[in-house]
Amino acid sequence: MFDGNYRRAAIVTVGILILTCVIGGFTVHADPSVGESMVAMMNDEVFNSIQSENPAVVAFNIFANNTQTSVILLIGGASFGLITTLILSFNGFVIGIVIEYVRQEQGLYVILAGILPHGIFEIPALLLAGMFGLLIGEELWRELHGTGDTILVAQQMGKQFLAYVLPLLGIAAIIEGFITPEIIQLFI
Repeated sequence: MFDGNYRRAAIVTVGILILTCVIGGFTVHADPSVGESMVAMMNDEVFNSIQSENPAVVAFNIFANNTQTSVILLIGGASFGLITTLILSFNGFVIGIVIEYVRQEQGLYVILAGILPHGIFEIPALLLAGMFGLLIGEELWRELHGTGDTILVAQQMGKQFLAYVLPLLGIAAIIEGFITPEIIQLFI
Protein backbone atom coordinates (compact mmCIF):
# COMPACT_ATOMS: atom_id res chain seq x y z
CA MET A 1 0.00 0.00 0.00
CA PHE A 2 2.75 2.50 0.92
CA ASP A 3 5.76 1.59 -1.26
CA GLY A 4 4.98 4.03 -4.07
CA ASN A 5 3.55 6.55 -1.62
CA TYR A 6 6.70 6.49 0.54
CA ARG A 7 8.92 7.00 -2.48
CA ARG A 8 6.78 9.85 -3.79
CA ALA A 9 6.56 11.49 -0.36
CA ALA A 10 10.33 11.16 0.10
CA ILE A 11 11.03 12.75 -3.29
CA VAL A 12 8.61 15.60 -2.62
CA THR A 13 9.99 16.19 0.88
CA VAL A 14 13.62 16.22 -0.24
CA GLY A 15 12.69 18.33 -3.27
CA ILE A 16 10.95 20.96 -1.14
CA LEU A 17 13.89 21.17 1.25
CA ILE A 18 16.54 21.37 -1.48
CA LEU A 19 14.60 23.89 -3.61
CA THR A 20 13.92 26.23 -0.72
CA CYS A 21 17.49 25.84 0.56
CA VAL A 22 18.81 26.88 -2.86
CA ILE A 23 16.40 29.83 -2.94
CA GLY A 24 17.63 30.89 0.51
CA GLY A 25 21.25 30.63 -0.65
CA PHE A 26 20.57 32.71 -3.76
CA THR A 27 18.76 35.27 -1.62
CA VAL A 28 21.91 35.82 0.47
CA HIS A 29 24.10 35.74 -2.62
CA ALA A 30 22.01 38.59 -4.06
CA ASP A 31 21.79 40.51 -0.76
CA PRO A 32 24.20 39.50 2.03
CA SER A 33 22.35 41.72 4.52
CA VAL A 34 19.52 39.16 4.47
CA GLY A 35 21.94 36.57 5.85
CA GLU A 36 23.28 38.95 8.44
CA SER A 37 19.74 39.78 9.60
CA MET A 38 18.69 36.11 9.69
CA VAL A 39 21.75 35.02 11.66
CA ALA A 40 21.22 37.87 14.14
CA MET A 41 17.54 36.96 14.53
CA MET A 42 18.37 33.27 14.98
CA ASN A 43 20.98 34.14 17.60
CA ASP A 44 18.40 36.17 19.50
CA GLU A 45 15.40 33.86 19.07
CA VAL A 46 16.82 30.34 18.85
CA PHE A 47 20.45 29.96 19.88
CA ASN A 48 20.19 32.10 23.02
CA SER A 49 17.27 29.97 24.21
CA ILE A 50 19.20 26.71 23.89
CA GLN A 51 22.62 27.88 25.10
CA SER A 52 24.06 26.82 28.43
CA GLU A 53 27.44 26.15 29.97
CA ASN A 54 26.35 22.55 30.39
CA PRO A 55 26.45 20.52 27.13
CA ALA A 56 23.77 18.17 28.50
CA VAL A 57 21.37 21.10 28.90
CA VAL A 58 22.22 22.28 25.39
CA ALA A 59 21.59 18.79 24.01
CA PHE A 60 18.26 18.57 25.82
CA ASN A 61 17.19 22.01 24.57
CA ILE A 62 18.16 21.12 21.01
CA PHE A 63 16.28 17.84 21.28
CA ALA A 64 13.17 19.64 22.60
CA ASN A 65 13.33 22.29 19.86
CA ASN A 66 13.83 19.77 17.04
CA THR A 67 11.16 17.46 18.45
CA GLN A 68 8.67 20.32 18.49
CA THR A 69 9.43 21.11 14.85
CA SER A 70 9.18 17.43 13.90
CA VAL A 71 5.83 17.00 15.65
CA ILE A 72 4.49 20.02 13.77
CA LEU A 73 5.76 18.50 10.52
CA LEU A 74 3.95 15.25 11.38
CA ILE A 75 0.63 16.67 12.52
CA GLY A 76 0.75 19.29 9.78
CA GLY A 77 -0.46 16.47 7.57
CA ALA A 78 -3.91 17.07 9.05
CA SER A 79 -4.02 20.24 6.92
CA PHE A 80 -3.76 18.10 3.78
CA GLY A 81 -0.01 18.54 4.14
CA LEU A 82 -0.11 22.32 3.74
CA ILE A 83 1.39 23.11 7.17
CA THR A 84 4.01 20.39 6.64
CA THR A 85 4.94 21.90 3.29
CA LEU A 86 5.13 25.42 4.74
CA ILE A 87 7.32 24.33 7.68
CA LEU A 88 9.62 22.35 5.37
CA SER A 89 9.84 25.33 3.01
CA PHE A 90 10.55 27.80 5.78
CA ASN A 91 13.23 25.57 7.31
CA GLY A 92 14.85 24.96 3.92
CA PHE A 93 14.86 28.68 3.16
CA VAL A 94 16.43 29.53 6.53
CA ILE A 95 19.01 26.73 6.21
CA GLY A 96 19.97 28.03 2.75
CA ILE A 97 20.32 31.57 4.06
CA VAL A 98 22.46 30.54 7.01
CA ILE A 99 24.66 28.18 5.00
CA GLU A 100 25.40 30.76 2.32
CA TYR A 101 25.98 33.55 4.83
CA VAL A 102 28.36 31.48 6.98
CA ARG A 103 30.09 30.20 3.84
CA GLN A 104 30.72 33.78 2.72
CA GLU A 105 31.87 34.90 6.16
CA GLN A 106 33.81 31.88 7.45
CA GLY A 107 34.20 29.40 4.61
CA LEU A 108 33.05 25.96 3.59
CA TYR A 109 34.97 24.07 6.29
CA VAL A 110 33.13 25.86 9.08
CA ILE A 111 29.83 24.95 7.40
CA LEU A 112 30.82 21.30 7.13
CA ALA A 113 32.15 21.21 10.71
CA GLY A 114 28.96 22.83 11.97
CA ILE A 115 26.50 20.63 10.08
CA LEU A 116 27.95 17.21 9.26
CA PRO A 117 28.53 15.72 12.73
CA HIS A 118 24.92 16.02 13.88
CA GLY A 119 23.28 16.76 10.52
CA ILE A 120 23.70 13.19 9.31
CA PHE A 121 21.11 12.28 11.95
CA GLU A 122 19.06 15.47 12.28
CA ILE A 123 18.34 16.12 8.60
CA PRO A 124 17.03 12.59 7.91
CA ALA A 125 14.86 12.86 11.04
CA LEU A 126 13.30 16.10 9.86
CA LEU A 127 12.85 14.70 6.35
CA LEU A 128 11.13 11.60 7.76
CA ALA A 129 8.82 13.73 9.91
CA GLY A 130 7.95 15.82 6.85
CA MET A 131 7.42 12.72 4.75
CA PHE A 132 5.11 11.22 7.38
CA GLY A 133 3.13 14.47 7.50
CA LEU A 134 2.75 14.50 3.72
CA LEU A 135 1.58 10.88 3.77
CA ILE A 136 -1.07 11.76 6.35
CA GLY A 137 -2.15 14.69 4.17
CA GLU A 138 -2.36 12.45 1.12
CA GLU A 139 -4.42 9.89 3.01
CA LEU A 140 -6.75 12.63 4.28
CA TRP A 141 -7.33 13.62 0.67
CA ARG A 142 -8.10 9.97 -0.21
CA GLU A 143 -10.50 9.70 2.71
CA LEU A 144 -12.27 12.82 1.54
CA HIS A 145 -12.84 10.98 -1.75
CA GLY A 146 -13.97 7.78 0.01
CA THR A 147 -10.89 5.62 -0.53
CA GLY A 148 -8.69 6.31 2.50
CA ASP A 149 -8.35 5.69 6.22
CA THR A 150 -6.56 8.66 7.76
CA ILE A 151 -6.75 7.37 11.34
CA LEU A 152 -5.01 4.13 10.38
CA VAL A 153 -2.29 5.93 8.43
CA ALA A 154 -1.81 8.52 11.21
CA GLN A 155 -1.35 5.69 13.71
CA GLN A 156 1.21 4.01 11.44
CA MET A 157 3.07 7.27 10.85
CA GLY A 158 3.00 8.02 14.59
CA LYS A 159 4.59 4.66 15.36
CA GLN A 160 7.26 5.20 12.74
CA PHE A 161 7.84 8.70 14.09
CA LEU A 162 8.49 7.25 17.55
CA ALA A 163 10.64 4.44 16.18
CA TYR A 164 12.81 6.45 13.78
CA VAL A 165 12.50 10.22 14.17
CA LEU A 166 12.86 10.55 17.95
CA PRO A 167 15.95 8.31 18.21
CA LEU A 168 17.62 10.16 15.33
CA LEU A 169 16.83 13.50 16.96
CA GLY A 170 18.22 12.23 20.27
CA ILE A 171 21.49 11.13 18.69
CA ALA A 172 21.75 14.40 16.75
CA ALA A 173 21.13 16.48 19.88
CA ILE A 174 23.82 14.66 21.86
CA ILE A 175 26.32 15.15 19.05
CA GLU A 176 25.29 18.79 18.56
CA GLY A 177 25.54 19.51 22.27
CA PHE A 178 28.79 17.71 23.03
CA ILE A 179 30.78 17.15 19.82
CA THR A 180 29.87 19.72 17.16
CA PRO A 181 31.07 22.74 19.21
CA GLU A 182 34.46 21.09 19.69
CA ILE A 183 34.79 20.33 15.98
CA ILE A 184 33.80 23.89 14.99
CA GLN A 185 36.52 25.26 17.29
CA LEU A 186 39.09 23.45 15.16
CA PHE A 187 38.09 25.55 12.14
CA ILE A 188 37.49 28.96 13.67
